[in-house]
Amino acid sequence: MNNNELIEQIKNPQTPLRNKIPLILDLAEQRNREIYPLILAALDSTEYAKVRGTLIYALANYPAKPLFEKAICWLIDGNFEMAHEAVGILDKIAKIEGTRADKAYAALTTALDNPANETWRVELLGEVLGMFE
Repeated sequence: MNNNELIEQIKNPQTPLRNKIPLILDLAEQRNREIYPLILAALDSTEYAKVRGTLIYALANYPAKPLFEKAICWLIDGNFEMAHEAVGILDKIAKIEGTRADKAYAALTTALDNPANETWRVELLGEVLGMFE
């Protein structure tokens, strides 16, 4: 199958999720431009709720800087896998400045103060806050 046929398979609601994920990962490894927006849309879809960490893993094949704000949100609000994959994306960003950095820093420090955070999330938040120094 060519890439267009693979993308049509992914878009097809009749294709089982277990079959879509390997296709998404394969296309992401190729840095396919057409799958990128589909991955971002899938992250908001209930169909993909249980595999969001895998989708973020797939996004790690693309430039990290455009994903900065999303990765901050995944770190703060995502499950264990999402948060860890988000840190991997953030780690690839050499430098963020200005308002983007200020807003992210404020969100991270606020999140760090949340007493409901799990230990692993506190550690990840601290690690990412250390990147701002």
